[in-house]
Amino acid sequence: MFLNHLPHPLPENWLIGELDQDNEYLELLGHNEEFLLSIMKHEYDNPAKPYFLNLSQLKGILCRYDFESLDWPEWFKSPKDGVESAIRLMEWINLNYGTFDPVSNSVLVSLGTEDRVDSIRAHFGGRVMVQEFQNRKLVFREVNLTWGAASHSEAALKAIILFYETQGFDTTDLTVGFLTNEKFQLIDDLRPAILEQLKKVPY
Repeated sequence: MFLNHLPHPLPENWLIGELDQDNEYLELLGHNEEFLLSIMKHEYDNPAKPYFLNLSQLKGILCRYDFESLDWPEWFKSPKDGVESAIRLMEWINLNYGTFDPVSNSVLVSLGTEDRVDSIRAHFGGRVMVQEFQNRKLVFREVNLTWGAASHSEAALKAIILFYETQGFDTTDLTVGFLTNEKFQLIDDLRPAILEQLKKVPY
């Protein structure tokens, strides 16, 4: 059923992970198993359009792309319609893959330059590390989801503002707020958000 509608070969970087014709389930794996794209039949949930398309991220702790915000159609009348949409989605991911955040197993944030490592360690305690980043040696610390923060960016921002209120840091040449993965690949630049938050800090 599904095989009749799949192109040969599949789009680059994608392969069939599982095919269960009896239960009408197709699983496609992409980019070295970073993504799982599946089509399955759910006729009780949506009798008019029973074929459901779903995209999941398999590697890393951060969603590098929010499938929900893409507003991609999820329900289809036939296996053919579902497979054709899946092919378009695979091609879209291939085209835009370079703009996705890097795979992240842990998240770190920069807290200043190497000359401030002692004061940074004194404030935060625990392990900090010095790493070359954008041609400067910066101090990084792992970000944990604390204070009820909904994201690593939010948790890092809260910790940085508290750090500023306690010790202060240079805001004219801001080296605080680079969010990276464990390979020190940039995930997010929090510096604009930091400067905005500092406007609200009472002096």
